[in-house]
Amino acid sequence: MAIFLAVYLPYLAFLAVPYLWVRRERHDLVRILVTVVVAFALSEALKTFLSVPRPFVAEGFQPLIEVAQRDFYGSFPSGHTTILAALGSAVFFTEKIPGTAILLLAVAVGFGRVMVGVHYPVDILGGLLVGVVVAGFFKALHEIFPVW
Repeated sequence: MAIFLAVYLPYLAFLAVPYLWVRRERHDLVRILVTVVVAFALSEALKTFLSVPRPFVAEGFQPLIEVAQRDFYGSFPSGHTTILAALGSAVFFTEKIPGTAILLLAVAVGFGRVMVGVHYPVDILGGLLVGVVVAGFFKALHEIFPVW
């Protein structure tokens, strides 16, 4: 179950994309896409700058899923959680139910990634925070400049 949550569940969130394509205006889609890309980039920058070892590296155990060696020191924040939190928050600002569902998926994926040994709980909280803050920033910017 933990492996399913950590590895496969994130793909479920992206089923929202065809739904959004049909339901939303193009400027909303651009805002959502920009939010996800910027949140991911910020997450990757933080991982590089902070270089926090993953739990299995620090504690010396075998994780339940494979992690590339180049990512052994990229624990904080969780990139999976960041992307899903950014997507969920950005969608939530225009569609409450799908946005809430994606945010719940972000939490479930984060829980799974802790259970398989590739993240600490604080990594998940950090990813949630980065995703939500970036989504809030772009929502505010979108309200000021609604054309983009």
